[in-house]
Amino acid sequence: MNMQQCVKGVEFTFSMQEGMNCSLENVREKNGICLYDFSLCWTKENAAADDAFVFQWKEPMRGILYKWDSRCLLHKDIFPHWDDCFPSMISQNAPVSCYFDGNDQNSYCWALSECQKLITIKNGIDDKYGDLTPQFTLKVQQFTNQYQTKLTLWIDRRKVPMRTAVSEVAGWWETECGLKPLSVPDIARVPLYSFWYSYHQDVFAHDVEEKCQWAKKLGFDICIVDDGWQTDDSGGGYGYCGDWQPAPTKLPDMAAHVKRVHDIGMKYVLWYSVPFVGHYSMHYAHFQGMILRDIPELKAAVLDPRYREVREFLINTYKKALLEWDLDGFKLDFVDAWCDNAQNAPYNTGMDIPALQDAVEECMTQIVQTLSEIKSDILLEFRQEYIGPHMKRFGNMFRVGDCAANYLKNRTVILDYRMFMGDQAVHSDMLIMAPEETPQTNALQIISCMFGVLQFSGRMEDMTPEMTEMAVFWIRFLKEHIQLLQSRSLEAYEAQLLYTWAKTCENGECAVGVYAIDKVVKPDAVDTIYIANGCAGERVLVELEGTYQVQILDCFGHKKDAFEKKFADITVLPVPSGGMVVLKKSK
Repeated sequence: MNMQQCVKGVEFTFSMQEGMNCSLENVREKNGICLYDFSLCWTKENAAADDAFVFQWKEPMRGILYKWDSRCLLHKDIFPHWDDCFPSMISQNAPVSCYFDGNDQNSYCWALSECQKLITIKNGIDDKYGDLTPQFTLKVQQFTNQYQTKLTLWIDRRKVPMRTAVSEVAGWWETECGLKPLSVPDIARVPLYSFWYSYHQDVFAHDVEEKCQWAKKLGFDICIVDDGWQTDDSGGGYGYCGDWQPAPTKLPDMAAHVKRVHDIGMKYVLWYSVPFVGHYSMHYAHFQGMILRDIPELKAAVLDPRYREVREFLINTYKKALLEWDLDGFKLDFVDAWCDNAQNAPYNTGMDIPALQDAVEECMTQIVQTLSEIKSDILLEFRQEYIGPHMKRFGNMFRVGDCAANYLKNRTVILDYRMFMGDQAVHSDMLIMAPEETPQTNALQIISCMFGVLQFSGRMEDMTPEMTEMAVFWIRFLKEHIQLLQSRSLEAYEAQLLYTWAKTCENGECAVGVYAIDKVVKPDAVDTIYIANGCAGERVLVELEGTYQVQILDCFGHKKDAFEKKFADITVLPVPSGGMVVLKKSK
């Protein structure tokens, strides 16, 4: 059956089965934002049939040119109503969408308070009438032994920067919705070295320690040892995941190895593919009856957290590793494999938590509580696509998904995620340094990531003296300006063009990253301004007023020129690609 209700100019259509009811209990206005509080109820029979509520409404197209959501990545375009659908649940995406105009201003932003349960979201444009037609579907079987719930819809039509609109949704989740993020240790914000792209599964104790000494000299204070430590096999795939014992030919004494890395002065983070149990692992046979689904092409299966034994196994695995090896953190990978999938095993009475979303919440809560009790500043790295408001409760380092050498994706996703991650540390995907590429071009990778936390995975053997000198200069700059670069004052421009420039300002300093040739940038007229040339052009165009001492640096930090300049309107400065200009206001 269908119900329609018009409230404050919004005509809602509710579709549901007999026995279900949806009522609008309250409409609130908060600083120009409308919040619609719904009450939903259903019967035991509706739950058994897995019936669903479908919400739909229309909004006239006004100032809408582009769209952002938590999984749009390099696509900020608008889709037709039949071709824009994505799931949101605790371990995938987030229930928010923001339409914006050509000046980075919000036109229409909507979000939901329900961030744990599976919701299917559809955005798009009615290609007959030209209306925006948001829609979401909420099935009821996932509410175990529960026949009612509350749901709030957030609608923001204010002409504010899209970053403001999205950031305020994130703040709402953290406060009114009670999803308080995990604390972020200061060390989570410093550049780190990862062994993944550089050495893949070939991680041996002596090599890791040798390369950590080199990484420390470059300026890194953390290393991540990735896939490969748990298996003698280096053929790829995840067939040997699940036992989580160091491979004896690679890491014969893990505790002693970690201590040696600590003695170098580096923190040690270790990779785990959380839900995977490999076909060749000893635990595979034991957990055969507790599998969510099998993934033959990965030579692994996904453990089902709806079983208490699975959750306890995972919790105890990480607890044992932390206590015995004195790790500083965990790279918890593939949590998004715990998602809605047609191949997922059905519920059975051996499970103590029937709904997958609830089981993920319980499992991650217990993991974080257990590890935090042992080490309060534990580092926990997650990545796309498990980056929603619940995941912020469980992780404090959120990394861009794998995109080796993809400058555009690293930059775009960092600037996207900084909008709604609050104070959580947003990390780049690991940078690779192509040995035959110029240092100037490789520097563009670092500048693309300067407003996030740099993860670096260049091979030590391939780093030329020039490449090393460039990396040392830029890593030092990132470390010395963490507070400025990762400030909440971040403003990024032209999202539809994958951000042509961005800036932050803090305590009398301003940092600017330029990502398009001959793009005019507008730093704040503060005491000190850093402008990084992150494009292939050999100049930057600055709109600024005032008299400044100007210092031009190349990608190595070498001074190329210095002079005093009175700025008025737009000024052209000769800044090398991959270099920087530093402006200090004249007294």
